[in-house]
Amino acid sequence: MNKELRLSVHELVDFLFRTGDIDNRIFNAETMKEGSNIHSWFQSLQKQDYISEYQVFEKFKIDDYEISLEGRADGVIIEKDNLFIDEIKSTIADLEEFFEEHKKWHLAQAICYGFIIAKEKNIDSVNIRLTYINQVDRSILKKDFSFSRDKLEKEVESYLKDYISFYEQIEKHIEKRNLSAQNIKFPFSEYRNGQKEMIKYSYGVIKNGGILFCEAPTGIGKTMSTIYPAIKSFASTNNDKIFYLTAKNSGKESAYKAVNILKDNGMILKSIVLTAKDKICFCKGKACNPDECIFAKGYYSKIKDAIAYAFNKYDVLNYDSISTIASSFGICPFEFQLDMSLYFDIIVCDYNYFFDPIVYLKRFFETNPFKVVALIDEAHNLINRAQGMYSGKIDYALFLKAKKSLSKCEDKTMKRALKSLTKQLKLFEEYEDGETLIARLEQKLLNSIENFLIASSSYRKKTKDTVSEELKDFSMELNRFYRLLDFYNDSSVIYIAKNGKNNYLLNLFCLDPSRFIMQSLHQAKSKIIFSATLTPIDYYIEGIGGNESNPVLSLKSPFNINNLCLMVAPNISTRYKNRKDTLKTVAEYIKEAIKGCVGNYFVYVPSYEYLDMILPYLSDIDGDLIVQEKDMNDYQRDEFLSKFLDKPTKTTIGLVILGGAFGEGVDLVSERLIGVVIVGVGLPQICYERNLIKDYFNEKNKMGYKFSYIYPGINKIMQAVGRVIRSETDRGIALLIDDRYLTSDYNSLFHQKWKNYHVVTSSKDINKIIDNFWKD
Repeated sequence: MNKELRLSVHELVDFLFRTGDIDNRIFNAETMKEGSNIHSWFQSLQKQDYISEYQVFEKFKIDDYEISLEGRADGVIIEKDNLFIDEIKSTIADLEEFFEEHKKWHLAQAICYGFIIAKEKNIDSVNIRLTYINQVDRSILKKDFSFSRDKLEKEVESYLKDYISFYEQIEKHIEKRNLSAQNIKFPFSEYRNGQKEMIKYSYGVIKNGGILFCEAPTGIGKTMSTIYPAIKSFASTNNDKIFYLTAKNSGKESAYKAVNILKDNGMILKSIVLTAKDKICFCKGKACNPDECIFAKGYYSKIKDAIAYAFNKYDVLNYDSISTIASSFGICPFEFQLDMSLYFDIIVCDYNYFFDPIVYLKRFFETNPFKVVALIDEAHNLINRAQGMYSGKIDYALFLKAKKSLSKCEDKTMKRALKSLTKQLKLFEEYEDGETLIARLEQKLLNSIENFLIASSSYRKKTKDTVSEELKDFSMELNRFYRLLDFYNDSSVIYIAKNGKNNYLLNLFCLDPSRFIMQSLHQAKSKIIFSATLTPIDYYIEGIGGNESNPVLSLKSPFNINNLCLMVAPNISTRYKNRKDTLKTVAEYIKEAIKGCVGNYFVYVPSYEYLDMILPYLSDIDGDLIVQEKDMNDYQRDEFLSKFLDKPTKTTIGLVILGGAFGEGVDLVSERLIGVVIVGVGLPQICYERNLIKDYFNEKNKMGYKFSYIYPGINKIMQAVGRVIRSETDRGIALLIDDRYLTSDYNSLFHQKWKNYHVVTSSKDINKIIDNFWKD
């Protein structure tokens, strides 16, 4: 039986023939977008017999493989006895140099198209032209080649044989992987309450395709309950890749541990954990080009050997192993991990790599999108994260700094582009202070942005070390804004936020990313969307782009409900207008809540402003008070958490921000955390953008205030309360302080999560309930 392999022409020739450097001045989002524009412009100038974007597909029998090769030729002219193939490339680099550096790579691509079409049309003679267009001045360089069909056939078959010599290693691994998936057993002697049910429903969707929304409280083991059935499906489906997507590093760690447990139990699997660029980069602060970073130089000439080595030697790739391999080969670790992920079975990574329209891993979905399983953990974060992915801005103050850095620029193209953009952005100085909606952006502004981005790329290539950080940062910001305009629709707005003549932000703001989220999810065959807190589920289904027909699994907590003593204090207003008046009483309640038992506690407050206000009232609190600081890095956060010891002999209180770094993803098991006090209802700060969201959803479903404020806020509460009980033996208390908790909007949500709570209206009530709880 023949083995099947499906490849795009790009995938084939990129792997075999691409050489040279990583250079973000030549190959970047700006030049790619302009490249598409130039393709369209050039194609529009051709005669009627010129066919643009010609789809090609052909099957090849090479050894034991049946290979499906597909792609799209830029331009084709088909005559009776002759075939003309046009492969168009655009760049900001010198055209002759660009051709000489990439000739073999580009020609191989055209050769594949030429043979497939020649065979399809039964034509023996093929003329190939490589057309190079300069993005700055649109000058054109043409390089012509002639081939017989027989010559092209031998060339393409040799490419495929070379690729198979590498792919055979992958095929052997897949065979072993699938056999081990057939035999792998659940790695624990017992299932937790609810776990077997989650595995069963997840497996059904993973096997047959579709989407499942699942609320799985802490303790069920939701990570293993999704990874295990996904891996198990390798044995009985054509599923080929698993994306485990998460919003927090803690989610990555849980997935990493679960995969390793399965490996220890006999599963043959290759897994990779992707690390953010700013954390894994060897040359922090340097641009990705050979003039600034030695690990960018010759990257594509070295990568094939690095991939072969890593695939044969490693089954697990993470920060440490990726850094080690990249260092030994002298290549960029960030790009290496992305290239390596193509050949691994499970990719554990941030949401960005799947949902962000600018940086998502497009390479996975060009040929085999329906072999992908997407496991979306911590899905309560997805709506807010996706809003950010489809929102961009132009910071006028940053532009002025970039402009100042170009004061001595002699490059005529750069100066002309800067002058044009200055003229257009200066028009917004006339707007009044505050926020103003803008119906549409003028074409003159869009043209000046496009020209500036092209000129900036070319200028950075020419000037190398003299380019300012301000120009780099502004070009990156401007490019993102410009590219995101492609996604501007009725669920987005453009507005200007102005504070003084030379200080404004031109914002593209996504109000509702549900359409975009679902478009991304459609790239996968199977989608499991899960979190410990998806209440109310209708909000998350609509916000993520689902519908009423999507299956929902809502599981109960496996822990004894009596292990958590939940109290609500509905007699205190923490609204902004009342805060100063209730600070003393709130502080008394906090002190009373921690008196009942020596141990570790978190006190969650609405903001840093509130933190500063209440801090003086807690100066006499009975214990060590540790205060969260702004912008803490990973090391500082770990240091903060290290103060909360198991089996403490004194009380430690962490004063932290609700919804901040310690609001979720904190797993302090046993006596490392025995209580939380939550001040307020978690409402996002009232602001212009939140009100825009409110108005949008009022128009869409009459639930604007809930979608914009209440539901995002209550999720913060649920996450914070969820920090207390992390295992079946944990016991602890939670005190919620605000007079809105027992109103109808919150009470209905409360009853979906917690039916067993106490109402307290004084310090004496708190003392009595907590005293009885700890005595029990």
